[in-house]
Amino acid sequence: MRTRDRSYPGIPSDILDECPGEVLCSECLLSIQNNGCCPGCDSNYQRVCLKRICDLNCNVCSGGKHAHTPGCCGHSPASWRGKWEKILRSSVQEYAPASIEIRCRLIPVIYPQIRSYRIPERFPQIDTWAVPIHKVASRKGQFLDSNLKDYLNLPSDRKLILSTCAADDYQEMLWKKGAKIKYKKHRIDYWFPAHFSIYDDDSKLYQFASARRQQLNAIQTKSQFIWFRLGEHIPIKFLASVHNASSVLISKGQVNTPRNRAILHNEVEEADRWFPPQTTFFILGTKKDLPISDQRSCFEINSTWLMRALKGRNLAGQKEPLDLSIEKLLIKNLSEALKSVHPDIS
Repeated sequence: MRTRDRSYPGIPSDILDECPGEVLCSECLLSIQNNGCCPGCDSNYQRVCLKRICDLNCNVCSGGKHAHTPGCCGHSPASWRGKWEKILRSSVQEYAPASIEIRCRLIPVIYPQIRSYRIPERFPQIDTWAVPIHKVASRKGQFLDSNLKDYLNLPSDRKLILSTCAADDYQEMLWKKGAKIKYKKHRIDYWFPAHFSIYDDDSKLYQFASARRQQLNAIQTKSQFIWFRLGEHIPIKFLASVHNASSVLISKGQVNTPRNRAILHNEVEEADRWFPPQTTFFILGTKKDLPISDQRSCFEINSTWLMRALKGRNLAGQKEPLDLSIEKLLIKNLSEALKSVHPDIS
């Protein structure tokens, strides 16, 4: 059926197609007709899919015209489908890196722009810090300093985690370079694998490919972590190769609607049931409101203390008096964040 969709202004109606749904399944390696994982793009999925109208030459399914990866579904050109099929057919061996040792359950995110305040020195009880890759490396994977601990004014006895939560072009760089990035050489103790988006309005095939690339990148780079994200469509068996991983990353980012919050709630509930009791969860954000059992060991990777201080706000988001310096506000916010996780710490 030829049609015009207002969300694609300027695209002639003769190159727009209505997604034919389950008719595509015979072409898709993940469909149930081919004994794959995907339950198929049936009429129910079409009703919730925001990419129901396809332009055969666009990349909307991967995040819009500025995305760095092409969209993929059974309706995309064969040359694009082949790329994702190669990824999805890649064998993924069981991956269970050794557990990491961190004492403090709060892991603050630090930016180079506050290094002059030497905040880590004021909190000796916090033994591990995290820095986002886009704050210390270029989009080509070139780090701003050979010793990132020195660059961040982080004492040498503290551990440093490299967070890979960044824009799509960083993820593609991490995917392309793989094991070529020498993390240890830059004094990075632990690093996340690439974090490919699994949004509930992306095409199903793209979501499966993203989940598989996360697994492959963790193995290639020998990351100490694996990502856990199912969305609405990825079955838990698709993650079987990382079932015994000791350190699991769960992100609360991009959870802005009731539907997304419900998806995250279901994901976390399933993760808590599925992973062994000894598996540790690393939450990007706060554990608050997540259905995680009290017996599960959890760490919080907290950026709120920093982001709000830089905007002149306290941890609760309230505006602080103008005469309170950024340095004092940073210390105040981090102290409160630390107490919320370790109430026994003064």
